[in-house]
Amino acid sequence: MSSTFEQDIFSTLDLVPIDKLEFVLIIAPLKDSYDLARVAFKVAETFRVSLKVCVIWPQGSVPTDDFGSGKELEPWMNYIDVEEVRMSESKSWWETCQMTSKGVILVRPDDHIGWSTEIDGVENIVQQVGRVFSLILGVGRTSS
Repeated sequence: MSSTFEQDIFSTLDLVPIDKLEFVLIIAPLKDSYDLARVAFKVAETFRVSLKVCVIWPQGSVPTDDFGSGKELEPWMNYIDVEEVRMSESKSWWETCQMTSKGVILVRPDDHIGWSTEIDGVENIVQQVGRVFSLILGVGRTSS
């Protein structure tokens, strides 16, 4: 189910559902990050696990119907767009995580970080994402 900005303020801990097993991939609204997210959706389907993508938009940048995560992630609809909240001159969400906006974070269904990287450090996205899911799930990869 897709979602766009709402006025609710919540913690990133609330992104992982408590009522089902679902991985959460946190990205910024960048082309390379969307490319990785589409690969992650395909790999998750291969492993038969649920994946939701959370796109963290910088404060003050709200996507429109003409440009937003929906168009970038088609045909997958299990995503949420959120806008970071900064307190005055505080660091960005990514800086707080000691990453840049080119960061990618995969959160396991048990709320632990399963993988984090900078998108420009991933050479073969399909192979790397497949390896990550395989290691986390403790199973061999069934297809490429």
